[in-house]
Amino acid sequence: MVTDRPGPVKRFLAPVAVGVIAVVAFTLWWLGNRHTATADVVEGWAMPNAAGTVVSLHDSDDTRSGNSYIIAAASWSDSENVWHEGAGGPTCVGTDTTKKTRVRLGIP
Repeated sequence: MVTDRPGPVKRFLAPVAVGVIAVVAFTLWWLGNRHTATADVVEGWAMPNAAGTVVSLHDSDDTRSGNSYIIAAASWSDSENVWHEGAGGPTCVGTDTTKKTRVRLGIP
């Protein structure tokens, strides 16, 4: 007796093939789009404001020229690995506005 019904192997072949294609496509997408976090390192001279809550970072010792950044409300850790919240606390360079501090920042 011959029937036109597919056997159990043929019945599951299409869903298995679709699953394999989906896994291969996902793997290729993941390999092509994965990213690794690399920190940018910024070096320069930092000067705080009078309250000690904001840091002005300059790329040279001469604060009148060059690129500069204003850093406010950033969390930071000291040399003893104690973390400080930056919203209202002191900065890592103190509060003396006449003092420039050489800094090296790792920005994730």
